[in-house]
Amino acid sequence: MGASVPLVADGKAQAVVALATGEGDAPMPGASRKMVHREAEAAQELVFHLRKMSGVEVPIHPLEPSEVAGFLEASRKAGQSVILLGALARERLRSADAEAAWEDPSAFVVEAREGVLAIAGATPTGTACGVYAVLEKLGVRWYFPGELGTVVPTRDAVSFPDGRMVEKPSFPARYFPVGDDAAWMKRQRMGGPYFPPAHGIPIGEASPETTPELFALVNGVRRRHQLCISNPEVLSRAVEQTVRYFKAKPEEPWIGIGPADGSGFCECEGCRALDGGDWDAFSNCPSMTDRYIWFFNRLLERLPPELAEKKVAFYVYHAYMRPPVREKADARIVAAIAPIGLCRVHGLNNPTCPERGYLRTLVPAWKKVLPEVYERGYWFNLADPAMPFVQLHRLRDEIPYYAANGIRGFRTECSPAWALQGPSLYVAGRLLWDAGADVDALLAEFCNDLFGPAASAMQRYFSEMDEVLRTGDHHSGSAFNLLHFFPEPVRARLRAGLQEAGKLAEASPYKERVAVFSTGFAYSDAFAKMLEAQNNHDWPAAYAQLQEVDRLRGLLLAYDPPMLSERSSQSHLARFFRAPVEKGYARTQGGNEVVAPLSDQWEMLLDPQGIGQALEYFRPELKGSNWQAAPGWSVTWGDLGLRYYKGLAWYRQEVELPKAVEGRRVFLWFGGVDESARVWVNGKLLGTSSPSAFVPFEVDATEAILPGERNRVVICVANLKTNELGTGGLTAPGFFYTPAGGAGARVEELKPLRETFP
Repeated sequence: MGASVPLVADGKAQAVVALATGEGDAPMPGASRKMVHREAEAAQELVFHLRKMSGVEVPIHPLEPSEVAGFLEASRKAGQSVILLGALARERLRSADAEAAWEDPSAFVVEAREGVLAIAGATPTGTACGVYAVLEKLGVRWYFPGELGTVVPTRDAVSFPDGRMVEKPSFPARYFPVGDDAAWMKRQRMGGPYFPPAHGIPIGEASPETTPELFALVNGVRRRHQLCISNPEVLSRAVEQTVRYFKAKPEEPWIGIGPADGSGFCECEGCRALDGGDWDAFSNCPSMTDRYIWFFNRLLERLPPELAEKKVAFYVYHAYMRPPVREKADARIVAAIAPIGLCRVHGLNNPTCPERGYLRTLVPAWKKVLPEVYERGYWFNLADPAMPFVQLHRLRDEIPYYAANGIRGFRTECSPAWALQGPSLYVAGRLLWDAGADVDALLAEFCNDLFGPAASAMQRYFSEMDEVLRTGDHHSGSAFNLLHFFPEPVRARLRAGLQEAGKLAEASPYKERVAVFSTGFAYSDAFAKMLEAQNNHDWPAAYAQLQEVDRLRGLLLAYDPPMLSERSSQSHLARFFRAPVEKGYARTQGGNEVVAPLSDQWEMLLDPQGIGQALEYFRPELKGSNWQAAPGWSVTWGDLGLRYYKGLAWYRQEVELPKAVEGRRVFLWFGGVDESARVWVNGKLLGTSSPSAFVPFEVDATEAILPGERNRVVICVANLKTNELGTGGLTAPGFFYTPAGGAGARVEELKPLRETFP
């Protein structure tokens, strides 16, 4: 057995941690405030975990650098090991390989020999990363935040083997914020420059009412959302605000600037003249990249000489995702690729997904334009409250690709839904440090350490989830595709696997860890059952499953820290799914009667020129015009090959209404559309949907229906705005119902129907 440095033995500390007196704690330039590393904090982390491992407190001893040699000699004579940290260890560790590694502020050198364990980076961040690497070498793991996700082996004796480690990360910048848990992020060795938020251009106090000329001209009206960047006053104000920003924050290397999130770009002649003539098919509008690169170039040109090294950081996003075609970008512009319109399920080399493969064009194109490019993508299913999202396949595909293609780092958006994502974020953290890490080995380690006797069952569970997403030919965002990825037969297998794991993991903490992921699956399963019941018009069952979703959500949020994203699980459930179930259920209760549910099978016809109403597609006797059989709410437009289609689509079907509704008031209710709809029954226009997509609405059909006969229902759905969810069309079921209380009764007043329609 090789030599080692003893740290703990026989219930006593065999080492002391030597730390420089008054060690520096300044953050690295551009670092996130949450991610400031201090060498004193690193020392505390080392002592804390050694105590958890052995029950022994290893003391910390402050030293001046001039005292190190004497302290080491005295310790050697006393038979005591020394752990030298940071500033006290750098000279001892300095060598050609160390100097090369230390060019990265997160790099570190660890050396154990002759009773001394030396750990140092060129910065406190590097020293902290070295401490975490030492703890990992001793078997400590932080698989997900909190006690349940932490593994610390129990040992009577702790020693560190002699040898030397020199490591630097594959990417200088490594961030994927997971809420407020900065401790977990630090322990995953995150750090480096923190790419700043870049939605919006600072111009000081202004409004369309007081200074309309500064704002975007849209359809002839000055609107608040975007700016008129061809206006010289906008540039002057932006320069002034940028100078003020850097004077207030001289340590910052960059300022985040860009369009506001969303559309509404200026249509004035000046701004249009700045465009390069490129068309962005993903956003269905002219590419905005050239005009904004022009603006950033002018801003950088006007910065004073003392700010000549400062940079502008912006997102490659939405209608400015494609590289410029005319404007040459200043090298001080830094881009972060944020492909919100592309599929978030698959990896860029997945043959199932040519859409994601577009990144193989986008990344090298931007690398030719700018010297410094970052990744600002999405490691979660956007706007999704409950879909399982184990995406190991995508991480093992994309992170090495980015490393090989010179991406500087990550500030990826993610959701801390640990119970739904399993090992994904842990594996992501390991790959950001070492893009060549073995993902299969990481998964096996995750399962062995966390689940003990249930490791094999849990590894099969995560692997099957990952394989379902990898091979699924579905691409839209949110959870509208959950039933396509995870139909009941697949969920039954996953359910059985978790039950097996639960039986195997009888002892703590294994059973509690299995319970986290079992509860997470039960939450997703209840959500899926809710969608199934809704799609089958079983509204009481759908409502009952919604209550179960809320109950299980409460259990997952009660963990410390929560095992589910509170924001996503609440706001996205409310935004897309809660209202159709609750309002659909309400119309089946209290004497209300569903008299004719609509079928999910429709005839469908696209209308990209918007001429269907002039051609009277709503006429009940119309038979031709090449209508095609298509599902409605059970399949998104994205999965019909219409993910980027912007225009109108017509739906029609015939529904038989019972003779008994004669003389009663009858409403036609819909659970939602994306984005808006106009409704006819038997050729009579009844109205349009509420102004918001995904919101339930109803129309009074009393005067249009034919009781006891077949009735033609026609819906024209408009989807004209950019929608990164890839939904479009009908998003929830519909039905005819009669309210309780006679002809004048109604369940509730919804938002007024719009008078206008695209």
